[in-house]
Order: sequence, then structure tokens, then C-alpha cells
Amino acid sequence: MSRTRSAAALAGALALALAGCASPGGAEPGTTDSSAPSSATPSQTPATPPPTPSTPGRDEEDPADPATWEIEDGSIGPVELGEPFAQTLAGLPAEWINDDSCAWVAYWSSPDGTYLVSFQRDADAGADGPVVGVAVEWLSDMTGIGPRTEEGLGVGAQRDDVLAVFPDAEEVASPVDGVSHLRVRDDDAEDGALFFTYSDGGDGAGSVTVTTQETPSYEACA
Repeated sequence: MSRTRSAAALAGALALALAGCASPGGAEPGTTDSSAPSSATPSQTPATPPPTPSTPGRDEEDPADPATWEIEDGSIGPVELGEPFAQTLAGLPAEWINDDSCAWVAYWSSPDGTYLVSFQRDADAGADGPVVGVAVEWLSDMTGIGPRTEEGLGVGAQRDDVLAVFPDAEEVASPVDGVSHLRVRDDDAEDGALFFTYSDGGDGAGSVTVTTQETPSYEACA
């Protein structure tokens, strides 16, 4: 992970912030997840700081368990920016939902309902269009859950902790009222940028996104 190793310095839905996806009526048989990406960025403040880094290396990631995934330059776990959307989805377990009414977004909710992972392509790009964003959304006030960076940062990470690891992170306004981002740029444009998204009054990141877009998507299924 070129940027995070050189620095001391990943949901209206994707907060990609992803949000607004229709309920998974078109989900594959056997799918048990009924949660869709939310448009709201949670505002809870975590009870404890983010944990010390414990994210396993990429060679230890389990495609069936996003809790083992690492947030890296241009990817969250096995989901990589620029890779064909349909091919990426085909490589993931059947629990992932890709509803016909929002065919450009795929998502998965943790069994305990504490976080959600999603990725998207451009709506008009076709099934083989490239992935343009991957996001993890915080659905609880628990810390230390879901995919994380090598340094242990993920949903729930406080601003000060992000800035301690990425001192060059930029404050970026969101087109959504009450929401702002800390953006960590990458030297390689194909890797997009890493965003930690916050709601007013909340210290914990409501979502973490890697995307080639200017800001994470909002209401991707609208």
C-alpha cells in the first residue's frame, strides 16, 4: 500500500456515500441480507478510539469475510477500482446483492448489522463497466469493525486519528448539507482517492470510500 506505508502521514449510498437503493427484491435465492445502502451518514461518536493496527495482509483476506479486507490504494479487499463490475461481483459470495432496480450497485451487510460494504459502476456504463467506487458504511456505534487500512483506520475513525496518519488529508465540502470529507489523494490517478466522511456533530467516520469521483456518490440508486 504505497500511500499508507509512506504516510505517517475504502454506502444516499456509496457514501461511495451510497444511499437510496431499492430493497433487494431481485436478490439471488438464499440471500438473507435485507439492508440497502443508506443515505444518512451516522453521527454517533465511538465510545473508544480506533483500535491499534491489526488488519491482516492482503494474502490473508477472505472474500467471504469483509472484516478481513484491507483498505488500500484503489481497492477495498478484492474490489478494485477500474475492474469490470460484473466480473468483480461474480467473484464474490452469493450473499452480495445486486438488485435489477439498481443494477449498477452491489452491496453486502454484516450479519450483525454493524456495517455495510458496497461498490458501484457508472449507471450508464453497462454490466462490464469499471468499478468507480467502493465504500464501507457505519451502521452502529461500534469501533474496530469492517475493512480497515494498514494502520487500523476504518468506519468510526476520529478525525484526529486520520490526520495523525495522513497529515496531508484535505477537508472537502460535500454537496450534501451537514456532511464533510477528509480526502487523502493518491499519486496514481487510477487509484482515485480515499475519503473519510463525517456528519456534523459526529467524530466517527460514517463511511470510508475509495473512488475515482470528485467526492463519494450520494443516492447512487436515485
